[in-house]
Amino acid sequence: MREVEVLRHSLFYRVCHWAIFSTFFILLITGMCIGRIFNLSSPDKSLFLDIHFYTGIVFGILWFIMLGYIIAKEWRFFSIKRIPYGLKFFIKELKAWFNLGPHVEDPRRYDPERKEYVEKIIPTEVLVWWGYFTLAMIMGITGISIYYNSFYMFFDGVARVLMVDDGYTLFRTIHKLGMFIFGAIVLTHFYAVIVFGVVKSMFTGRRLERVK
Repeated sequence: MREVEVLRHSLFYRVCHWAIFSTFFILLITGMCIGRIFNLSSPDKSLFLDIHFYTGIVFGILWFIMLGYIIAKEWRFFSIKRIPYGLKFFIKELKAWFNLGPHVEDPRRYDPERKEYVEKIIPTEVLVWWGYFTLAMIMGITGISIYYNSFYMFFDGVARVLMVDDGYTLFRTIHKLGMFIFGAIVLTHFYAVIVFGVVKSMFTGRRLERVK
């Protein structure tokens, strides 16, 4: 099938993507040190907490900037309405992975006459993006509440029903669980971008795409 080199990612998108990745890495390291996860520790917990908090604020702002870009430029590919389509594609991918179904065809196509993508993403990217965004919001809300020692006390009753000591412990548990899920999605995303050959385009912006 004929291919054509096109601009897949704008400079703005690439800068935003790598800024999010960088802040995530800082959040991951400082967060694990603060929570003493995997026996990591911080020489100055108060300093690490401040770094973690303010980096988290930047992280959140970057996500909303990215959301704005998605809505303005690529909503037809990442729309919430495409989540069911993404789920169906994901199930087909799983079946193919375990040899329980046929090979799944890569749907990405570019129309050189109209100079636009017919399909720009692997459908499961819709699930990944909204999974990232939802987890970022949950971790942001719980993180801010923990940092300012507020809001979570209203969940003391809910915590007791769930057999957790108090709202603070509940929020801290949700925050930590969110970190592990977010990390798992990042690893899956890292694997997928290698398999589907889009790593280089996130640096150069350009990629050979199959023509419609």
